[in-house]
Amino acid sequence: MSLTRQVKHELARLGEQLACCGSWELKAFILRNGYYTIRRDIHVLTITVDDSAVARRLFNLLRQAGVEAPLIIREQEKRLDKTRFLVQVMGKDQIDALLVYLDIKEAGRHLSLPRLNVVIPKRVCCRRAFLRGVFMAGGSISITRSSGYHLEINCGNLDDARVYRKVIDLFNLRALLRKREGYAYLYFKSAEAIADFLRIIGAGGTLLELESMRVVRSMRNQVNRVVNCETANLEKVVASAQQQLELIDRADRAVGLENLPPSLRDAALARRRHPDASLAELGKKLEPPVSKSGMNHRFRQLNKMFEYNTKSGVTSCNNHANY
Repeated sequence: MSLTRQVKHELARLGEQLACCGSWELKAFILRNGYYTIRRDIHVLTITVDDSAVARRLFNLLRQAGVEAPLIIREQEKRLDKTRFLVQVMGKDQIDALLVYLDIKEAGRHLSLPRLNVVIPKRVCCRRAFLRGVFMAGGSISITRSSGYHLEINCGNLDDARVYRKVIDLFNLRALLRKREGYAYLYFKSAEAIADFLRIIGAGGTLLELESMRVVRSMRNQVNRVVNCETANLEKVVASAQQQLELIDRADRAVGLENLPPSLRDAALARRRHPDASLAELGKKLEPPVSKSGMNHRFRQLNKMFEYNTKSGVTSCNNHANY
């Protein structure tokens, strides 16, 4: 199950709510996905959704609003190979009464489904319900390695997007707005903002799972950084040790290790016995122990004594004082 469907299923299973909240949730569905048709004097209000659980939620909201026998029609879109559900209210009088009840139109006027001048809910619980309906009607959420966290709401037109954004702003959240292919979208890219939005609309179970995923992802990234750092350090140690072994071999061929100053001879023999040790580990194996900087100094001096001429391929031995 996708993360989007998981969130919508959780929202669709939420328990009973106040009548005012149910009406605002239903209003969000109708304003976003509702359309009104008249065929052969038959008046039909249709609300489209993409999930059976959401369709059942919408069916119950319509019943609570006083609609008698709303219909749920399952429809297969062959072109996109997707299933959608049409929740319908039949009859002019019943549709008119529903739109008046939801304050979408005024009583006595011609039947219509206006999209503008939507009043923002006054109560906090109703604002949560409104955003819950908005997300179930046109929201999606995803987490990918490439783009990270992403939650967006297809608002349809720009005017509706501005209304939704005003409601979101009342919760101290700032949704980003963009237009794509003629539609307006509100979206969040921050994991913290997405978590806050899920908390607002009541998706607590998915929120906990998301937080768990964030912790695991953070720990995995931290472990990867540590491993990468340690791997890089190990590669440096190995490369440095290999250069030192080559230097020791040149010194041995040129004068013999037994003819080196005692401090350099001890460092060279220790490196041969422990080719994989770091300078700090190597210094601890000497008697008396030598610091990392001390070991580094000894190998620098050994390199000065036996410089390798890369052009001629000849090792030159410089006569240095005792070390």
